[in-house]
Amino acid sequence: MKRLEQAVKGFLCLPITESAERKIGDVGKLEATIIKSGVVLTKSEMTAMDVLETIDGLEEILKELYNALVGATGICCEDCDPDETEDAVAIKLPEFILEDAGIPKDAKLCAFTTEASGEVTVMEAEYKHDLTDVPEDMLKLLKDIGVCLSCLNECLMSERIIYGK
Repeated sequence: MKRLEQAVKGFLCLPITESAERKIGDVGKLEATIIKSGVVLTKSEMTAMDVLETIDGLEEILKELYNALVGATGICCEDCDPDETEDAVAIKLPEFILEDAGIPKDAKLCAFTTEASGEVTVMEAEYKHDLTDVPEDMLKLLKDIGVCLSCLNECLMSERIIYGK
């Protein structure tokens, strides 16, 4: 068993049914991998077949998560311009301007125009996440499968729940 080098805040107790134990084997030999937004439990020792079966099970979970994402964002329509959506959230200003404005250098920025004057105002955004937080390879995959990036950006910015309930 791996020795835990951090303070433990609590325990996670999972009921193991007989059918689950037949699939998993000895539950005392499980290993937990912590990922953002989850925990993956796997056998600590696996044969080649165990690894293949684990990959197959993870693929099913991936499909379910991608389906939830597509269900929440929809498929890109004729009016969508993925490049324009990406450009809209990629506002960058020199650090000295941010410093003068009292905006942290790592802050997300948003911009709007005043119709009468055409003046552009850039300010710190009130949201935590947008398309700039999506890794490039995942963004490319989402574009390739037709996810509406504009709707995805809205989901990210609003932080609404799109999976579970």
